[in-house]
Amino acid sequence: MTGVILLSGMFGLNILKTSLYQMMSLAVCCLGFSFFANLLPFGFKVKIKRYLPGCVTAGEDARYEIQITNLSLRVQKGLILFENVSDPRPSLETLLKVKEPFEHRRNIWDRKVLYFRWQWLIRKNTNAFIPSVKLPDIPAGESIRVPVRIRPRFRGYVHFSGISLGRPDVLGLFYRLVHVRQPEKLLVLPEQIKVEIPEHQFRRQYHPGGIQMASSIGNSDEFMGLRPYRPGDPLRNVHWKSFAKTRELVIKEFEDEFFKRHVLILDRAAAAKDYFVFETAVSIASYCMCSMNTQDSIMDFMFSGDRIFSFSSGRGLGNTDKMLEILAGIEPDENADISEMVPVLQGNIRHFSSAVCIFLDWKSGHKKILDVFRQSFLPVHIFILADDEPGMKTKVLKDTGTLAGIRIVNHGMLWEDF
Repeated sequence: MTGVILLSGMFGLNILKTSLYQMMSLAVCCLGFSFFANLLPFGFKVKIKRYLPGCVTAGEDARYEIQITNLSLRVQKGLILFENVSDPRPSLETLLKVKEPFEHRRNIWDRKVLYFRWQWLIRKNTNAFIPSVKLPDIPAGESIRVPVRIRPRFRGYVHFSGISLGRPDVLGLFYRLVHVRQPEKLLVLPEQIKVEIPEHQFRRQYHPGGIQMASSIGNSDEFMGLRPYRPGDPLRNVHWKSFAKTRELVIKEFEDEFFKRHVLILDRAAAAKDYFVFETAVSIASYCMCSMNTQDSIMDFMFSGDRIFSFSSGRGLGNTDKMLEILAGIEPDENADISEMVPVLQGNIRHFSSAVCIFLDWKSGHKKILDVFRQSFLPVHIFILADDEPGMKTKVLKDTGTLAGIRIVNHGMLWEDF
């Protein structure tokens, strides 16, 4: 309708030679009537409840349901449902700092104006595409459940702020809206990029105190039996119930266990402009987490920041869902120093059976980590993301002398590469 008004106004300025001004007058009247008619209150009381899945995966379509209860006294017809998300507009600092993936391929005007970067940041903060849903008639006092399709675009959370129900006017030019505040959030897991991890002959490592010592301080709960007290035994292992009966000290014995333990290391030292590189690393890490069998083993996920972070899952410690949630929310940190992880690895290297490292570059800190594993004869596989694959191979060969266990990945061609 706005286009009709503009076109008829442009070509109908001379009212002596054309009658387009009449079309413009009619369009203006219709637009004005619809606008003022939609200012009238929309008398619709409604109750909303979402039935969200536990999580969804970036890039994959998913569905959830919304229950709508009509609390008014009449049948509601012709409604359209719109999902609302939190304000997706980026800050000025983010707009100037974070670059759109492959922005260097755009012309100089687009790079200076930042329009396409703004659009990309809006999509990233919205985090999902949710089309509107046309609702069936809702009888008074009754409820309906409608399916809603969602396509997550990026990992993280989709922050719902509420729902809008719209009813078009007689002319179909405007919607009369009623807004229902219903804040919720939906976890979006990282998209997975399949990579090949070589099979190694993993050896089981000794863990004093059993499985519980893998994640906390204290003795294992793997109780084996009782034996007489010997000088030097810790008092916390005394079986006090037996002492109360026999008046003799006896000690609880625990089983020392051997089991496999893998470590996954993610490099976070990426500037904001290297967003796509870091997202590729996260996708590879997500695949490694899900592909490693943790039913009979433990997996440690480690990364650096203002301190060293380590999370464990697997045998006796739960599944990988929690670690995937952590991975979904992890952000790059250009100040992170991966070399700070070396003392931690050296202190725990005897517990590990294998290692997978995902590096964003190759510097002295990365070489130190590789040396820790090689000096301990520990099976290790390293992915290094690089723009210049031949140059990175030359750099790594100069430092290590061999590319055994190291794979250089051109992240720009990753999908075609795998």
